[in-house]
Amino acid sequence: MQSLKYVPKLMRAIVFRNYGAPQEVMELVDDREIPKPNKNQVLVKIECASINAADRYIVRANYFIIRMVFGLFRPSKKKRILGMDIAGTIQLIGKNVKGYQVGDAIVADIRKSFGGGFAEYAIVNAKHLVKKPETVSFEQAATVPISGQAAMMGITLCSINPGDKVLINGASGGVGSFGVQIAKAQGAYVTAICSTKKVNAVRGWGADEIVDYKKKDSIKALKGNEFDAVFDTASFECPGRYKQILKKDGKYVLVGGDFYNMLKLKLFGRFDRGSQKFMALTQEVEVTKNIKTVLEMIADKKINPAIQKVISLKDVPNAIHSLEQRTVVGKIVVNLNKDQPIYKKNQC
Repeated sequence: MQSLKYVPKLMRAIVFRNYGAPQEVMELVDDREIPKPNKNQVLVKIECASINAADRYIVRANYFIIRMVFGLFRPSKKKRILGMDIAGTIQLIGKNVKGYQVGDAIVADIRKSFGGGFAEYAIVNAKHLVKKPETVSFEQAATVPISGQAAMMGITLCSINPGDKVLINGASGGVGSFGVQIAKAQGAYVTAICSTKKVNAVRGWGADEIVDYKKKDSIKALKGNEFDAVFDTASFECPGRYKQILKKDGKYVLVGGDFYNMLKLKLFGRFDRGSQKFMALTQEVEVTKNIKTVLEMIADKKINPAIQKVISLKDVPNAIHSLEQRTVVGKIVVNLNKDQPIYKKNQC
């Protein structure tokens, strides 16, 4: 196994021992044991991670399926560190891992490991690794694995051609901020739906037209329009509402929002409303390929991650709360190098 000369035994991490309000059930500890990789894994020193909607849903256990996965009454000891995407450097390499060296800067989606990004170190299966381009910062890279690649997959499913009219609902969020920019990079005319306070930010990302849902009903305001595609990152109403503003052969792609809307589309698969296509996000392209594509677009300055602010590890609970309050514009990045030492140890 390749390794650096020294890897500490303990690390700092944000853990949650119960389900509930993030500021009440999450805390910073400094006594978590650093895991060791198996033959197909690497140990990554995390430089940056980012906050995602999944973190807020899991810590609250908003849906019963979360308890089935993480623990019925409380999260299991092995699944108490959230954080689904990371950017960092490899510290240890398993003997079967090829194509990577200790010290390589990487980016990874670690959802299949049930998180672990809100910590100083994490284990990652080698097949989930993507090398970080030199010109992309760790802070930029940390926004990509979940939000960036989901936006890329969703826009891909929308099958955009230059000049197409695309509607993006939830345009001010993490996925939406990438969606607006990726759609514009592909030559679309983008209409964005967001709230009053976020209009300027969304316009700055390139949206051609904006509908403020705080001032008017979005569908009524857009009646008479015919969109080639609807990219919905914040569905809390019936997706069928969009039928009236889609072209006859238009596509609706659901990426985020109400879990049950997602589940209905996934369970019943794609379905037609006439010749219109309604579908939930499916992984038709490998996650790592999407991550690479988005990182290359950032390196080529075709898009720029919308980072609202960069926080330290100890501020993660407050950041998740702000996501619940819907005050986040774009992405919040966690920089592990901004951490301050804590003054007590906690038993987990």
